[in-house]
Amino acid sequence: MELALGLLLLYGLSDLLFRFLGVGAYAHGSRREPKVALTFDDGPSEATEALLALLARHGVKATFFLTGERAKARPDLVEAIRREGHQVEDHGEGHRALSLLLPWVEWRHMAQNPGRYYRPPHGLHTPFTRLFARLLGKRVALWDLEAKDWLPLPPEALAERLLYYLRPGSVVLLHDGPERTLRLLELALPRMLALGYRPVPLDELPPRPLSPRLALIRGLQGFEERYNTTHRVVRAGLGPFDLFRLEKKPFPGPDLPGLPRGTPAMELHLESQRAMELTPLEAIRHVRESLRRVAEQVAQDPEVALVYSYSHLAPGGRLFGFHTVPLPLWLGLIPSLAGVWFVWLYRGELPRKERFLAELVYLTREELLRRFPPSTPASPPPAPGGPGSPQGGGPA
Repeated sequence: MELALGLLLLYGLSDLLFRFLGVGAYAHGSRREPKVALTFDDGPSEATEALLALLARHGVKATFFLTGERAKARPDLVEAIRREGHQVEDHGEGHRALSLLLPWVEWRHMAQNPGRYYRPPHGLHTPFTRLFARLLGKRVALWDLEAKDWLPLPPEALAERLLYYLRPGSVVLLHDGPERTLRLLELALPRMLALGYRPVPLDELPPRPLSPRLALIRGLQGFEERYNTTHRVVRAGLGPFDLFRLEKKPFPGPDLPGLPRGTPAMELHLESQRAMELTPLEAIRHVRESLRRVAEQVAQDPEVALVYSYSHLAPGGRLFGFHTVPLPLWLGLIPSLAGVWFVWLYRGELPRKERFLAELVYLTREELLRRFPPSTPASPPPAPGGPGSPQGGGPA
């Protein structure tokens, strides 16, 4: 009994560390460049030729993680993938995940097919997966964004979600087989390119192994998505370096001249993963452009009287004309502690002593629209979790 419980704990910890968090796996590239990698699992299939034609129409190269069984059954499609210039990697021999819990089965599964990258079925990890990969000279490749094309949901909703969460350096998990994948890409790919993203094969990204801190960021993405869904948070622009999300809510205070608590407002949320590797000059440029996107959103909602945030970055806000106000202890304690957490999580640093305490940072509606005049009317990106949208969840 004790042995069985010990094995169960060992397998559970391995799955938590190496699949859910992805410690040491190759799951995304640099956040400073708008390159992304589209990756397709489970092929080749009857849908492969249509996928290749779609990618060719847009001049896009991708990475296909092929199963050995299907590749041996359709060598013509494997050759077509290579001929089109796409990268081919290993998805194991088959997709019978539960059988891989037996070490000798997992070894055969991983050893039968060539590839420098190996992606386990469903991302499943046992205590032996990383050891076997090292012995076979393979890198374990995961992802940081699921397209969720395996869910029976409208491709339109899946495309909106993909564009909402796509980031510079993302490795996107898609599947070669479902009919909705083709329609999803027909909708999302032209917009992705128009926004400035550059899809490339995995080798050209290139992905990096996840440190424990980066793995923790990956593991927490599902919580961020659930928050966005629950609170109907929208992005102010869908570009690679549009750095703000907006949450409409009553202003919680402290009271300001002419702006008492309860005033309709937009709370600014920084897209920390997009900003985490930017230099100070790059961040200033992208924040300035992102505030124009914020102004476009606010211009369409006449109720909103101000935009605000509680942040330890208040001194930086003054560069863009924001007003800052010290917070009372009861209101500032949680934002201050959250600031310490986020600076460590996304920058690997601790805030300087003089920046430990969060302050209220705000601009009135009139000041925002004057300083950052919207260039053209814009339609607000839909909040994830609207009708027909997939619900949030961590990497799987």
